[in-house]
Amino acid sequence: MRVELLCTGDELVTGLTPDTNSPYLEARLFELGIKVGRVVLVGDVREDITRGLEEAASRSDVVIVSGGLGPTADDFTAECAAAAARVPLVEDAGTLRFLRERAQKRGRELTPNVARMALVPEGSEVVPNPVGSAPLFIVRLGACRLFFLPGVPREYRALVDGEVLPRVRAELERRPERTWRAFRLLRTVGLPESVLDARVAPLAVAHPRVVFGFRTHAPENQLKLMAEAPSQAEADAALASAEAAARAELGLSVYGADQDTYPAVLARRLTEARATLAIAESCTGGLIASQLASVPGASAFLVGSAVVYTERMKTHWAGVPPELLERHGAVSRPVAVALAEGIRASCGTTYGLSVTGVAGPSGGTPEHPVGTVYCALAVEGGPTRCERFSLSGDRELVRLFAASHALELLREHLLTSPASSP
Repeated sequence: MRVELLCTGDELVTGLTPDTNSPYLEARLFELGIKVGRVVLVGDVREDITRGLEEAASRSDVVIVSGGLGPTADDFTAECAAAAARVPLVEDAGTLRFLRERAQKRGRELTPNVARMALVPEGSEVVPNPVGSAPLFIVRLGACRLFFLPGVPREYRALVDGEVLPRVRAELERRPERTWRAFRLLRTVGLPESVLDARVAPLAVAHPRVVFGFRTHAPENQLKLMAEAPSQAEADAALASAEAAARAELGLSVYGADQDTYPAVLARRLTEARATLAIAESCTGGLIASQLASVPGASAFLVGSAVVYTERMKTHWAGVPPELLERHGAVSRPVAVALAEGIRASCGTTYGLSVTGVAGPSGGTPEHPVGTVYCALAVEGGPTRCERFSLSGDRELVRLFAASHALELLREHLLTSPASSP
């Protein structure tokens, strides 16, 4: 089954609003074994939208269209749908009644522009919107079914999940020639994309039913595995074999899969180890704590965090001796170690994590150029580990990767230290 997406709106093609609907639907369709063939963005030009609908329908079994169904002057997707299908617009009585009742509940009169949302191409299947005003309508154009949805993400997702996907799934199951697919996204840290590619290249040859792909989403790189086979059982088996081989090759660099996030995985490790953590952050300015605090239940392991941007606060909050700062400077191995040990002792935690560095764009020295970062992990009853990293990129990237490297010190320790097991 070939599926295409067509998204309308000047805000999408001018960069004012990112298209978040398409990635959501692409992921949901992929769960059904459907890889979207094309995603097209079209501005608010009637001729372009009409032509886009005709062209997509000529190539596809299903086209899912979003946007342009509201009450304003630039909402004319329904008109374009009628033009492409060569039918008139007609008033859907059920939608008009719903819009009138909705207006009355709010103490308003139904205005003509709002009533326009009840106009759909003649012959459409109309489906009420459970969380908004504009309905979903479905149009046949030759052998293709076109689903027209409002572009508001909350409404779009409700209709996708409740109405579009069940219909697509039912049609898919009626097709005897269906190709079955299975998908896994392996998430890695600490491996450049080129290194990841080189390490798994031999595996692609050994697993011909699996397509190996890559995606960078800083600070991680992701390995995409998609198996294709005549049955779901064969696809699942091919995927499982390739995934096992990839995990064996990549080892601890794989931190999770599919919907896993790095903070959530690390939070689970800390919780399972019954461990607690305190953080002292200089150049990352609270980024590490923010990532961990995004996980529900973070209070089970995250005791405290200090943004020790100045030397005075490094001493006041993390107990770094002033003479150490004077002798070695704030960006140094001894200070990173002192930060980690000091914040751990101050908070009485299992672990103390620290990061200090030069995020740029200024402040670098010959000894410590921009991008130099020290990360340290202090462990209750054990030695403190400190690493120096030379990071490239702008200030945002340096901070992002500094946070990642610091957290990776902690994850590696949790994975390899017998004492960290509950």
